Amino acid sequence: MELSGFLAAMREREELSLRALKDRAEELDHTYIYRLEKGDRGAPSPEVRQRLGAALRLDEREQQVLELLAEQPVDDALYRIMMADRTIPWGDLHDVARLSFRGERPTTEEAWMKRIRMIQDL
Repeated sequence: MELSGFLAAMREREELSLRALKDRAEELDHTYIYRLEKGDRGAPSPEVRQRLGAALRLDEREQQVLELLAEQPVDDALYRIMMADRTIPWGDLHDVARLSFRGERPTTEEAWMKRIRMIQDL
């Protein structure tokens, strides 16, 4: 998952047009939001991320995901775990997302859960 896809999904969940999101996000330019959703813009500033999070009514976990995606994309399987399993502490998810891998990177939820358990056991 990339930041662009996350923002588009959260906007659609709220059933907002770009202009409606712009209004909720304290007048962020709708073309800027569009460019973020299309991946044409780099990572937004912390202030913009907070405004987008509030406008999209993100909960704490979703805001954490937004912050992470502003730094780097996340494998889709890991993203699904992040969004679905709120019992896993964010620190563990953040750590596994930031791991460097020699060889093959996990691509399934099962493989990511294995890595998460490995971090939790440390």
